Amino acid sequence: IKKTKESITKANIIALISSFFMIVIPAFLSRTLAGIPEKESVAFFFMFLAFYLFLKAWKSETLKKAIIFAICAGIATTLMRLIWGGVLYLFLTIAFASFVAFILNKVHKKEFIVYSSWLFVSLILIFFFFSNKLNLVTLFLTSLDTAVCFLIFLIFLIHFILWETKLSKMKILTKYHLPKSIISIITAFVFILILILIFLGPGFIIDRIKMIHQIIFKPTFGRWGITVAESRQPFFTEWGASFGPFIRNIPVFFWLFFVGSVVLFKKMLNKIISKDAWILTGAYVLFLIGIIFSRYSGSSIFNGDSFVSKSFYYISALILIGSLVYYYIKYHKKGDKSFEKIDYNLLILFSLFILGLFGARSAIRLILVLAPITTIFVGYLIVESISKFKKTKDEIGKIIIGGLVILILILSLFAFLGNPFTKSPGFYQTAKSQAYNMVPSSYNQQWQKAMKWVREETPKGAVFGHWWDYGYWVQSIGERSTVLDGGNAIGYWNYLMGRHVLTGDNQNDALEFLYNHNTTHLLIDSSDIGKYGAYASIGSNEDYDRASGIGTFLLDETQTQETQDKIMLVYPGGIGLDEDLIINETDKEILLPAGSSGVGAIILPIEGNANQKKLSKIGQPYIIVVYQGLQHKINLRYLYSGGELTDFGSGIEAGVFVFPRIIYESQGLSSNPIGAAMFISPRLMRGMFSQVYLLEDSLNNFPNFKLVHSEPNFIINDLNSQGMDLPEFIYYQGIQGPIKIWEIEYTGNEQIKEKYLDTDYSKYLNWTL
Repeated sequence: IKKTKESITKANIIALISSFFMIVIPAFLSRTLAGIPEKESVAFFFMFLAFYLFLKAWKSETLKKAIIFAICAGIATTLMRLIWGGVLYLFLTIAFASFVAFILNKVHKKEFIVYSSWLFVSLILIFFFFSNKLNLVTLFLTSLDTAVCFLIFLIFLIHFILWETKLSKMKILTKYHLPKSIISIITAFVFILILILIFLGPGFIIDRIKMIHQIIFKPTFGRWGITVAESRQPFFTEWGASFGPFIRNIPVFFWLFFVGSVVLFKKMLNKIISKDAWILTGAYVLFLIGIIFSRYSGSSIFNGDSFVSKSFYYISALILIGSLVYYYIKYHKKGDKSFEKIDYNLLILFSLFILGLFGARSAIRLILVLAPITTIFVGYLIVESISKFKKTKDEIGKIIIGGLVILILILSLFAFLGNPFTKSPGFYQTAKSQAYNMVPSSYNQQWQKAMKWVREETPKGAVFGHWWDYGYWVQSIGERSTVLDGGNAIGYWNYLMGRHVLTGDNQNDALEFLYNHNTTHLLIDSSDIGKYGAYASIGSNEDYDRASGIGTFLLDETQTQETQDKIMLVYPGGIGLDEDLIINETDKEILLPAGSSGVGAIILPIEGNANQKKLSKIGQPYIIVVYQGLQHKINLRYLYSGGELTDFGSGIEAGVFVFPRIIYESQGLSSNPIGAAMFISPRLMRGMFSQVYLLEDSLNNFPNFKLVHSEPNFIINDLNSQGMDLPEFIYYQGIQGPIKIWEIEYTGNEQIKEKYLDTDYSKYLNWTL
């Protein structure tokens, strides 16, 4: 695009409008707001910086400047890699855009040097941060993102060897009258294929094809992927909602950026014949529909898994690729170089956009990558429509375009400010609401206070062990090192923390793993109750021996049963058994299999009047287990309430944790001290989390973990300040509890073991984490 005063002005206005949307779009702000200790905000800074520097290098007129900018882009890429795995967006975007530019004969000596400088600087620098250099090289050559970059580099290298040396005189190179770039690509692929077959075998190719198919349709796999909520693969009906507000269930901002991308795609092809440009634009629209709507909803035929969905996805992509190849060859035969005039900046933008769309349909957490890209297309749509209106001379055309301009402006204002008719909030209102009510939230205020204690009361060299979610919070707010963090760079350690610590069934294993990582403190947060299923799954063996979950049951006073001397309190609910139970009933053994049996209710017998709501003169609690339509009464050995554990000496090795429930009524809040209960199954009862965090080590199985701080929940603190006398756990809009911190006292018998420090889990596990 020729740089004129008008084009520069338009570009600046597009950037301004895009920035206005970007600073308020909720999908992008979720992890980039000030005060949220997450890695993405810094990662995005280096991503945008790397793109800017690489484009500066590509566009530089002198080789010296180009190399300097390319090296700087490589440094920014390395910094992003050290922060976030989302660096693959950088690698793949630049690789794909450069590959297309190469086909369009836009890669010459300077561009080849720029690409090579950026790639090798970004890869070489990372060597300084990893001790196992050989594993790192293997990772570079086998990981999808860097492997693609290497492949593009080899294509460029082979191209220059073929055409810039004496080899260019070979007759076979001119025999087929193909573009030089196509010949180079074919030669490179044949060469690489031969190398793979010699050194890796045909199985490697088959595995990679399967992997690509897996990534396209089921990118989330492994225990870590399927247990982390943000890694779940969404449907369009879910991620499309991030680009509202809605008018009659239509997401306004989504269709604005959809149309904007189509308009810009057509504009990108303005140098080729108009009819051909429209056909290619139609193929692009079909491709967008395919990648977005082939996974529309779980109840639709386009659910992402059906044959129709997968066929639609592949066919729409093949039509676009086929159309581009057809017209490229057609123009080449005519000697028409119109395709070569496509701006490289736009190739980068569309490559990033398509990757962003793919990411949004792959995992919920990747919607934030798409968000800032979409704002560019909306900004372009607004500016381009106004520009088109100004340039149109025909009166009818001016009326039509003017109407479209007004519609686009109104919809854009709706997206920014909200829809006054449906009262659907716009991006600005949503961001404002989050700033007032959620950043920091009461949950984070609890963390702020807990981390203040950590900063002031623990040594600067302290190392904290906990589930990975809180790593960045402890590092940034508490200013202390952690074993795990949100980077999840070593997934195997997540397994070890889940297995030997949080769900561990003995103190020695927990101490030895923590000792190997110089851990001084253990931290557990109440949200770990809800996450138990995740880290129990990750910490299980191949047979899922630790898999479980903590079921919460709420008292239903309408089912209370009174006898002469007892009151039977009923806590209905539902959770499956996590392991088989064998019980004796009418002098015979009955098997209640895990997965097919479930706890339907907890029954708590007490003496006294139901209105007293006290646990004095307690009877032995029991559960009702349902299997094949039959109910079985099973006594529990333990009950925990009011800070005390009662052992009844009989019953299955399980217990019930009773705690208050806060109820919102018309006259205000009221508290039922026995309104909620957690079922602690035998498997949970053996685990460290239940014994240490919930039962305060009442069984004395983990004496070397000394509780040194308990940060009360903000809601509980607030209610107690209003006169309530609540313990550290309550049920109010979910379980609210403390952040507890233990200091670890080692026995002196712990040993350094490679299996706790190794980063390669394949040596020890035969399944995928």
